[in-house]
Amino acid sequence: MTDQQPAVVPEEVAQAARVRLAEWLTAQAPLPELGTTAAELAAWTAYHAGECVVLVPPGYANLLFLVADHGIRSFAPSEQTLERAMAELT
Repeated sequence: MTDQQPAVVPEEVAQAARVRLAEWLTAQAPLPELGTTAAELAAWTAYHAGECVVLVPPGYANLLFLVADHGIRSFAPSEQTLERAMAELT
């Protein structure tokens, strides 16, 4: 990440991102019952990063999620920078 602190997003923007991510995660799950809901992601912190919302699960997380108008992508910050992950979200 850059030296700048990411900006926390307004709650309504964060909630919309959580809804989209929950739908995406559920679609990716091998079985529907392994999916998730936006309510289950309520404790996740949301930050602005460029045109994306970064959703961060509570605790130590090595898997973060980018949610943008043009797509959703997961990335591991131990393996890839935020900037590179955002560049690959096209």
